[in-house]
Amino acid sequence: MPGLLYCGTEYGMYISYDYGSSWKSFQLNLPEVPITDLTIKNNDLVVATQGRSFWVLDDLAVVQNQQKNITSKSLFLFPVEDAYLRDGGSIGETVNAGTNPPNGVVFNFYLKNFEDSNSVKIDFYDSAKHLIKSFSNKPAKDTGKAEIWHGMNKFVWDMRYTPAEKVDSMILWNDNIPGPKAIPGIYSVKIRTAKDSVEEQFRIKANPNFKQTREEYAAQFNFLIKVRDKFSEVQKGIKNIRELRSQINDFIARQGKDTAGPVKNMADSILKKMTKVEEALYQTKARSSQDVLNYPIRLNDQIGGLYDYAASGNYPPTKQVTEAYDFLAEKADAELATLAAVLKNDIPAFNQLIREKQLPLIGLPE
Repeated sequence: MPGLLYCGTEYGMYISYDYGSSWKSFQLNLPEVPITDLTIKNNDLVVATQGRSFWVLDDLAVVQNQQKNITSKSLFLFPVEDAYLRDGGSIGETVNAGTNPPNGVVFNFYLKNFEDSNSVKIDFYDSAKHLIKSFSNKPAKDTGKAEIWHGMNKFVWDMRYTPAEKVDSMILWNDNIPGPKAIPGIYSVKIRTAKDSVEEQFRIKANPNFKQTREEYAAQFNFLIKVRDKFSEVQKGIKNIRELRSQINDFIARQGKDTAGPVKNMADSILKKMTKVEEALYQTKARSSQDVLNYPIRLNDQIGGLYDYAASGNYPPTKQVTEAYDFLAEKADAELATLAAVLKNDIPAFNQLIREKQLPLIGLPE
């Protein structure tokens, strides 16, 4: 920004917006100690002090745009700094240590006249304008949660795509599968309110500590997406089984003696088939965190473990990982095909029998 100057003195930090004609204190949380040197690196201000090591002010974009009449705008997005792919997070709560920058892409924006009843949505797109992930202060099923405030806001996208389907209260050794991280390239963000929207491109850069090529990044990403989607198929199958089982059991309990004979026999047959599939997909004996040690994990947990292994480094999927996925996917597909046959054949036949008895039908919600 023309006219913007920083000055370090023996009394602290100062800033000028008019080429040095006037100065204001720019101390923030910096101790009042002599400043021996200043530099700007990747648009971060680095301050060397005498006796207190050095300090870093991340992302000067907010400071650099301070005089652009931002408060007169209903929505303003500050320029977005490039971000690097990296592992880890903040350095922790150590009292004598600094805090690392957020592990993700940082978006600073100003929102005027915001109220809790207002809806704000933040969408992320790849270079082909395909939607990656959405966040909102009023999230729906597939939308993440974003805390939004009147005035200045900071949102950090962790660069991850949508996570796999999750089953509440399910105990897994490998936990749920997160979405894979975006690979290096050009992306865009769009922030929308009821009346305004802003859009900005940004770049995600490769981790300079690794020599992974773009093709290798893409191969790893595509494999992780495939594993995530297979895990989601399995989890959705388990959800469908539990929904149908609940309906059938409730139906049998409500009807009492009216379900004796063919209706009860068919219900038991369907439940038995679905239970066999569920027990192949998930370790149903797991009731506590220790049970995954006592009983062998099943297909969903095995696929989750495969994802964790394939995502643990910076390299494309190995031959062994690919073969392991093919083996697990084949077994999962066989179980899901059995479940699909139940939904296609057994449930309609069961409902036909219920119609003949003039009783409520069974089925998944639309």
